[in-house]
Amino acid sequence: MNPHFTPLFATMTAEGQLILKFIGILGLIVLIPAGIVLFRNQDRWFGRSSDPSSETSGSLTYGLAQTWLVYVGLLHLVLWLVFGL
Repeated sequence: MNPHFTPLFATMTAEGQLILKFIGILGLIVLIPAGIVLFRNQDRWFGRSSDPSSETSGSLTYGLAQTWLVYVGLLHLVLWLVFGL
């Protein structure tokens, strides 16, 4: 048996799925409050700053969009672990 495929075989058993669902639930417990904090502080964290002089509205929006994209991707992965297996 190839040791690189051992985690894939673990998900085929009921115990392996239970462990992955537990990891997904822990991820939801962490990600939901993180999303609320990100939503409440997005203007302060990604808003205008007086330090960089070459800051444009496009660069501010791009950084905010990248952050939300990472958050939504992680949320999708965790939801798949909880409900998709």
